Amino acid sequence: MNYSFSALAQASLTPSAINELTAGFAEDFREGVDINLGVGYVNDRTIPFEAIQKAYAEIVARPERYRNALNYGGAEGSPNLRRSIREYYLKNGIGQLNAQHFQGRRILIGANGATSLLDALSDVLQPGVVITADPYYYIYTETLERKGFRILAIPEDEQGLDVDLLEEAVQTLDPRTISFFYLVTVNNPSTVILSDARRKSLVALAESLSCQTGVKIPVVFDKAYEDIIHNPELAQPVSGLRYDTLGLVLEVGTLSKILAPALRIGYALVPDDQLADALVQRTSDIGFSSSLINQEIAGWLLDHHILVQKEKVNRGYRDKALYIQNLFRRYLSNYLESYTGGEAGFYFYLTLNQVRTDKGSPFFQFLTRTTGDPSADGCPEKKPRLVYIPGSICSRSPKSLHQLRLSYGFEEDEVFERAVQLIAEACEYDRVASLSSK
Repeated sequence: MNYSFSALAQASLTPSAINELTAGFAEDFREGVDINLGVGYVNDRTIPFEAIQKAYAEIVARPERYRNALNYGGAEGSPNLRRSIREYYLKNGIGQLNAQHFQGRRILIGANGATSLLDALSDVLQPGVVITADPYYYIYTETLERKGFRILAIPEDEQGLDVDLLEEAVQTLDPRTISFFYLVTVNNPSTVILSDARRKSLVALAESLSCQTGVKIPVVFDKAYEDIIHNPELAQPVSGLRYDTLGLVLEVGTLSKILAPALRIGYALVPDDQLADALVQRTSDIGFSSSLINQEIAGWLLDHHILVQKEKVNRGYRDKALYIQNLFRRYLSNYLESYTGGEAGFYFYLTLNQVRTDKGSPFFQFLTRTTGDPSADGCPEKKPRLVYIPGSICSRSPKSLHQLRLSYGFEEDEVFERAVQLIAEACEYDRVASLSSK
């Protein structure tokens, strides 16, 4: 007998590319031997353990302010945390927003980080075309496709999604089929920062299409990595909310990258309309917003510790990015065509010169020790392995076959040096294998 599966469940029976890639590697991962640069973990040294302990102690000692902090919370989120997020924006000029930009908007807290809010959005909007940048955030786009959405991925340049190319592509679409825009403002995987001019143009295009169809087409700006724009020479971006005149813009943020992922705090600034009502109900359906004690801790950290924390985090990632760029020059100068990254977030997106990186390539097989050649793989014990995210998972362009994403958030400097050395060895192995096959 078989189950009576929904269409979503049927689509979920086939593992996603990233699920399949990481599952095989994780099964026999050897700590201190193998290297995982595929996962986007933050560095443990950036997590404010002592401040979190202090926050917890103060919260449980003040029940008059933090009511029922160890009990259930509401679906919209802790009033204290929502107030703290608003004050964090206003006191620090985040996105150049002022009090007027918060009028007619609600701050919602997700059930389990920012991803839960994005998932809720895909539950309440009618499936259709989702406009995003290429390369794209593969985890969410694969989720959308399993739910029946279609991805229109528009190539990016140094300013982000190319609006001219998007306008050409939209001419071939029935605008009534567009569900929403999804824009990661510091793109994952490329870490290209979406320029202010592009944000303004994208909101204007969505407003034009909405007026044309008579249906609101939301523009979702996912600012997960904006708090860690660590190049001090770069100006902080302007929020897309400043360009919103029709109530189309949603700004989704997270405290995972700047505070601690385990707090599971994702939030959204949403127009105060039926979409907000539907998102809150969706959060209620799956068990309220994030753990209330975690929300109160996060709010306390925003009120008392955020500036010190941001400086520490950004200084650490800046030093690490500069160190890794030196490794690229030292070990990969003969193989590296170009790369993006090193100014924000904790990813580098590499384009190799005539070396394929997709699953099944000699490069991939060398790093996973699956070539079948004992001198490359190791025998009987496998040599150190390295996992990365192939560009073919993140993009549909032919160039993606020569690209890869490396996460430098979690591993320490000495581990990353070993990783870059392995990449150089894999490039050389690929070239020798290519010559021998001709």
